[in-house]
Amino acid sequence: MNGHTGIGQRLKALRAVAGLSLQEMAEQTGLSVPYLSRVENEKANISIINLRQIANALEVPLASLFLDEIEASIQLSRKEERRAMILNVCEGKKCTEEWLLTDPKSKLEPALIRLPVGTNGGKPFGHEGWEFIWVLKGEIHYTVGASEFDLHEGDTLYYQAILPHYFRNDGKKTAEFLVVATPWSF
Repeated sequence: MNGHTGIGQRLKALRAVAGLSLQEMAEQTGLSVPYLSRVENEKANISIINLRQIANALEVPLASLFLDEIEASIQLSRKEERRAMILNVCEGKKCTEEWLLTDPKSKLEPALIRLPVGTNGGKPFGHEGWEFIWVLKGEIHYTVGASEFDLHEGDTLYYQAILPHYFRNDGKKTAEFLVVATPWSF
């Protein structure tokens, strides 16, 4: 870790909340008062082992020391910011896919697919990663490799996406389903 992570400020604040002096912290962790002071003032690096000792003394989970970094990964995607594309057109009806996150650095790729009656997602294809499907409305016929599934509202499906997969709507109304792929692929 470098001295510019803000971890020192977080440690100082947590120590204050715990009501511990630097001397008490040093006694509980086995680390010196000058070293702890340098860490809190962002003038010294700290190892994970020492962070664990401090977290134990503060009675907090080690991960809580990194909350700023974790909170920075939160993403909000407003409806008007999202992108959609036409996956396929069958008999003039469009099968669309709307990406629910806008940052391609996301670890997941969630999308909402709207599949009118008589449409499909195009040719079978496979790609790296895994996919999770959740049917929100209607029914879809889903093929994964050599396996076929008739999925109804509320059904889920999970599979390794390297297997060629394909879907179509043979039902009586437009189907909507959530697809969550990892890693981001499009």
